[in-house]
Amino acid sequence: MKRQQQNRFLLGAGEKLLRILIATVFAASLYGIGFIYKQIDAPLTRVVVGGDFINLEEQDLASLVKAEIDGGFLSMNLNNLREQLQQHPWIHEVSVRKEWPSTLKVEVVEEVPIARWGHKGFLNRLGERLELPENSTLKSLPVIESEFGTSQDMIKQYQIVSELLVPTRLKLAELQRDSVGAWQVNTVPGIKLVLGREQIVEKIRRFVIVWRSGLELQMDNISLIDLRYPNGIAVSWKDGDLARSQSSEVMKANYSAA
Repeated sequence: MKRQQQNRFLLGAGEKLLRILIATVFAASLYGIGFIYKQIDAPLTRVVVGGDFINLEEQDLASLVKAEIDGGFLSMNLNNLREQLQQHPWIHEVSVRKEWPSTLKVEVVEEVPIARWGHKGFLNRLGERLELPENSTLKSLPVIESEFGTSQDMIKQYQIVSELLVPTRLKLAELQRDSVGAWQVNTVPGIKLVLGREQIVEKIRRFVIVWRSGLELQMDNISLIDLRYPNGIAVSWKDGDLARSQSSEVMKANYSAA
C-alpha cells in the first residue's frame, strides 16, 4: 500500500515538474522570439525614392515618406504607406518595398495633367479629374469644356482631334462640346473650327486636304472655318474686302475637297 502511495506521489510530482518545465520552455521561447523580432524589426533609417519627376521634388517626397513611416522593418505596413502617398495630387502610382536591414524603397509615377478641365481643374491621359494647385506651366495647357458627356469621353476626343490636326500644324487650344453634343475647336493661331455633332473624324480629314491644298497660305486672315457641310467647308475671313475677293476660290476649294 505504501509503495503504491509513493508511486502515485512521484508520478504526480513528475507531472507537475513536466508542466513547469514546458511552461518555462514556452515562456523562454516567447521571450526569445520577441527578442529576435525586436532585433529584426529595426528602424527604417534609409529611404530611397525613384522616378522621373517634373513637378515633384525628390527631397520633398523623401521627407513625406519619412513622415508616414510608422514601424520598423517587420512592423511597417506597406499598404497603408502606399495609400497615404497616393493621396498626393501629383502621384499617379506608387510601389514600396523593404530591403534588409533598414532600407525602404519607393518608386513613384508622377501624375501628368494634359489638359485643363474648364477653368477649375485638370485631366490626365485617362480623363480622370485632378485637383492640382495652379502654376504658370499649367496655364499653357489646352482647355476642355463640355456640357454633354463625360471627362473620359472628352479626353479621348481631344487625343483624336489633336492627332488629326498634326499635318496642319494647328495646335489645339480649346475643345468644346455644347449641351446638344456639337463640337467646336479653337486653335492657337485663333482660328475656330465648327464641327457639328457627327462624323467629326471625316470632317477634320476633309479639312486637312483643303488646308494643305492652299488654304493654309491665308492662315493669318481666317477667323472661322465651318466644317458642318457634307461636301465642303465655309470660311469666315477677318477682313470683309478679303472675304469678297476670296469667295470664288473658297467655293472651288469646298468642292475639290468633297
